Amino acid sequence: MLADGLRARHAEIQQTILDRLHALESDSPVRDAEYLHGLREAVGRGVEYGIEVVALGEAGAPRAPLPLAGQARLAARHGIAIEEVQLRYFAARMLLNHFLLEEAKRIGLLDPGLIQDVCATHDEAFDRILATATEEYRREVEGNTSSPDSRLVQRVRRLVAGEVVDPNLLDYDLELNHLGLVALSPDAKPQIRQFAKEVEGRVLSVVVSNTEVWAWVGTNQPLDPQDISTWAKNGWPGSIPFGIGEPAKSPSGWRRTHAQARVAAGIAVISSGTATRYKDIALIASASSNPLLLASFEDLYLQPLAGSRGDVLRKTLLAYFSANRNSISTAEGLGISRQAVSNRLKVAEERLGQPVSECGAQLELALRLEVLGVIESP
Repeated sequence: MLADGLRARHAEIQQTILDRLHALESDSPVRDAEYLHGLREAVGRGVEYGIEVVALGEAGAPRAPLPLAGQARLAARHGIAIEEVQLRYFAARMLLNHFLLEEAKRIGLLDPGLIQDVCATHDEAFDRILATATEEYRREVEGNTSSPDSRLVQRVRRLVAGEVVDPNLLDYDLELNHLGLVALSPDAKPQIRQFAKEVEGRVLSVVVSNTEVWAWVGTNQPLDPQDISTWAKNGWPGSIPFGIGEPAKSPSGWRRTHAQARVAAGIAVISSGTATRYKDIALIASASSNPLLLASFEDLYLQPLAGSRGDVLRKTLLAYFSANRNSISTAEGLGISRQAVSNRLKVAEERLGQPVSECGAQLELALRLEVLGVIESP
C-alpha cells in the first residue's frame, strides 16, 4: 500500500524534486536544452526506482536507471562542481523520504521499526546510486581534461547558456563587435578564418559536433553589412548550409548573434540554400514556430488559392513579390505578357476576397512558408 500511494503521487513527487533542484542552481542556472531534458528524465526515473525499492526491496527492484549516471556526465560537461551534484542527490533523497513518511502517516502505518527499515533500505540504494554517479562524473572530467578542444567547447556552451565563465579562457574579447556564424559542416573553419583576416578581426570557432561549427568574428569597429553580404555570396562554398547572425556588441550581443545564426542555419537547410542571413528570414523563422499562425495562414491564404490553376496562381504571386510587386518585371521573369500577370492577380484577389495590396505581406509570408515545406501545400 505504501508503494501504491507513492506511485499515485509520482508526478507530484517528480515536480517537487525538480523545483528544489532548480532552486539549488538559481545563482548560475544551466539552460541547455539537453541538460534540462536529461534532468527531468533522470528525476522521473529516479523516483520510479525509489518507489520500486520501497515495494520490493533493493534486491527485488530493477537495476538503477542509466539516466541517473548519464545526468552526472552531463553535469561534468557543463562544469557543475561535484559537490553541487552530490548536494542535488542528497536533496532528492530527502524529499523522497519526506513523501514516504507522509504517505505512511496517511495510510496509518505507524510502526516505527518498519518505517525505519524501509527508509534505511531506500537510503542504501541511493547511496549506491550516488557512488555510481560520482564515478561517472570523475570519468567524464578526466576525459575532458585530456582534450583542450573539449574544454573550449564546454566553456562556449556554458557562455551561450548564460552561465558565468571566465572569458579570459577563450582567447577572445567579448566586448568586441561580433558576428555569429553557424556552419553545418566540420570543415568550415578555413573559410571563416579567411573572412576574419579580410575584416581584420579576431575569430573564435568550435566544432560542437561532427556536423556543426559555431564561430564568432570580432572586430573593433562594427562590420559593414555590405561586406557581410558580399562574402556570403562569393566567399562561401555552395554545398555547405550556413547561418549568419546580425552584427552586435558586448556579451549579450555575442549570444544574440549566435542565436540568430543558428536559426538562419536551420532555414538554410530546409530551403536548400547556402549562406543565409538572419535579417532575411527573421519573419519566416518566427512564423514557423507559431502553430496558430501557420494554421491561420493556411486557411486564409493558401486554401483559397487551391483548386483549378492554383499552382499557377501561387507561382505568379511569388514572382510578383520577388519583383517588388512590379508587373512588368514579373511578366519578363515568367516569360508571359503583362496582361496575363494582371489577369492572374485578379483571379487570386477574387479567391482571397481582398486586394493583394491589402494582404501582401501576410500572403507572401504564407507562400514562402509553403515553399519551405513548413506549411503543407493545399
